[in-house]
Amino acid sequence: MPRYLERRRRRWYAVLDVPKDVQDTLGKRRFVASLGTESLTEAERLVLTVVAQWKAEIDAARRGISLPLELEAKRARDAYERADEDGREIIDIALSDQLEILHKQNPTAADALYNLTKGHSVNLGVWIDEWLATLDNVPKTIDMKRSDVLRFVEAFPYSHLVKKAEVRRWAYETQQTETLKPATVRRIITHCRGYWRYLQRKAYITGEDDPFADAVERKRSRTKARVEEARGDFSQEDVVKLLAVAKAIPDQQLHDLIAIGMWTGCRIEEICSLKLSDVRDDRLLITDAKSSAGNRVIPVHPQLAPTLQRLRRDSSDGYVLSGLTFNKYGNRSNAVGKRFSRLKTKMGFGSSYVFHSVRKTVATLLENAGVPENIAADILGHEKQTMTYGLYSGGTSFELKRDALMKLSYPL
Repeated sequence: MPRYLERRRRRWYAVLDVPKDVQDTLGKRRFVASLGTESLTEAERLVLTVVAQWKAEIDAARRGISLPLELEAKRARDAYERADEDGREIIDIALSDQLEILHKQNPTAADALYNLTKGHSVNLGVWIDEWLATLDNVPKTIDMKRSDVLRFVEAFPYSHLVKKAEVRRWAYETQQTETLKPATVRRIITHCRGYWRYLQRKAYITGEDDPFADAVERKRSRTKARVEEARGDFSQEDVVKLLAVAKAIPDQQLHDLIAIGMWTGCRIEEICSLKLSDVRDDRLLITDAKSSAGNRVIPVHPQLAPTLQRLRRDSSDGYVLSGLTFNKYGNRSNAVGKRFSRLKTKMGFGSSYVFHSVRKTVATLLENAGVPENIAADILGHEKQTMTYGLYSGGTSFELKRDALMKLSYPL
C-alpha cells in the first residue's frame, strides 16, 4: 500500500497517524480525508499536499500554536461533502474520536467544534462590519454599536451559545461587574438584538427566537419630549452667574459660548459650527442644523452685537468661536461642552442641567414675554406642529423675530 494512502470502496483516502505527544493538543488520534478519486496516480499526486498540511499542524501544535476551531470545522465539512457514504462514516468516526479527546481537555471547545462542523453554529464576529455598513447612523453611533456588539461577541463567539438564560445572566453580570447603569445595559442589548435580527434576515443564522427578550428589566420608554421636559432650565440670574464665573476663571471662550446661547437660544454645536460667513451685522445664519426646521435666520440682539464684532475681528480660523478643534465625529463642541459641564457642576447644578438648559431658558423667557409659539419655534429651530404653520407657512418674518428677541432680558 502506498504511504499515507488507504483504499476504501474504490476511493482513495489520505491518512496520517497523530504522534502521541500532540494527540491531546490536536484533539485527534488520526487525520483522515477523502481525496475524491479512484485513480492511484491521482491520489499519489494529491496526498503529498494534504499530508504536508497535516504535518504543519503537528509542528504548530508542538510549538503551542492551535488551529482555530472554525478552520478545523470547515476542513471537516469540506471533507464530508467530498466523501461518499462510506467516507462520511469514516469521517464521523474520526470526528467522534477527536471530540472525545478534546472534551477531556476543553468541553466548551469540543461543543463548539461539533456545532461548527455540523453547521449548527457560526462565528458571530464575521458579519459585524457588513451589518454596520447597512446602518444610517452618525459615526459616533456606529462606533458605539460596534463596541457593544464586540463586547457581546467576546462573551458569545458562536451562535449556538446564545440562549435566553445565558444572555440574561450575561446582562446581569455585565451590569454588576462593570457598574453600568441599567440604561447602558438596555442600550447594549438593543444593539445586539439589531445585529442578531440582521443575521436572521440574511439567513446567516436560523431560527425565529429572540434570545434577548427580557434580558434586562423593562422600563417605560421616555420620548424625546419627556427627556426635554426632564432637563432643568436656568433662571435669568443663574445664566448671569454662569457668565460671570466663566469670565472670572478666566475662560473667555466659554464666556462667549454662554453669551451667544443666552441671546439666541442656539444649540451648542450650532454655535461652535458658526463660520464668519454665517454672520451679518444684524443676523446669524444657521445652515447646517439637525433638521430642516433648524436651518434658520436669527436676528442679533443688541446686547450680543459687541461680542460678535470682537469674535469676527479676532478669529484666526474662519469660525466665530475660534480655536476649537474637531473631534473624530466632526464636532467642534466636545471640549468646550465638557468645560461647561465642569463649570455648572462646580456651581452646584446637577445632571439635569446641561448647556441645552440655556436654550430652555430662552424658550421660557419668550413664552413669559407673550411671544406666540410659532414665532418662538422659528427662532429656536423647532418643528411647528400645526398643518397651517408647519406645512404651508413660509415662516416668521425677520422683523417679527427681531421684535420677539428684543423682549429677552437678564439682570446684567
